Amino acid sequence: MKNEEASAMDELILRRAQKGDASAFEQLVTPYEQMIWRVCWHYLHHREDAMDCAQEVMLKAWRSIGQYRQNCGFSSWLYRIAGSVCIDFLRKQKRMVDSDSMDAMAENGFEPADDSPTPEAALLDRESTGDISRALDQLPADMRTVLILYALEKQRYEDIAQITGVSVGTVKSRLNRARQKLAAILANQREQNEKSSVLPSERRTGK
Repeated sequence: MKNEEASAMDELILRRAQKGDASAFEQLVTPYEQMIWRVCWHYLHHREDAMDCAQEVMLKAWRSIGQYRQNCGFSSWLYRIAGSVCIDFLRKQKRMVDSDSMDAMAENGFEPADDSPTPEAALLDRESTGDISRALDQLPADMRTVLILYALEKQRYEDIAQITGVSVGTVKSRLNRARQKLAAILANQREQNEKSSVLPSERRTGK
């Protein structure tokens, strides 16, 4: 009964927001503010950029709340806006890498085997926050999106597909490629860290 009452209340608040009631809109989005900030931070790894993009997400959500239809969850709708805002920001920064050819293969049913030695969540758990941030920053935006949503935001394949507007096959393909690329980047970072930790005297003597 309580769930039904809460659902009816949410429906009422949504209708008010869609009619231009700013206070109702604030009631709707306030529970998701931290989520939006977290998603923007995962994309950008820069506090001020993440704050700017989070504000842009709120503005876009307010401007388009009238177009929201309940065929997807409200949080999924906000995820989609957040991803779009951050990817647009990255495109403007010329940090977007195209991988359409691989996506086309996925759309046609090709799904590469998962030969990663460990699940991506375990991979992330083993690394320091700084190393993860630097590694994620080197991933193409489309790969970073699915990895963030799956490994960090714990979203299901179907939800990620809905948020990103691609098929489940494409989501799995991007996740597989992101996992492999991230593992390679982190391995290279560890190697560089080990080399830089060797003292000059040790390098000269070969110790």
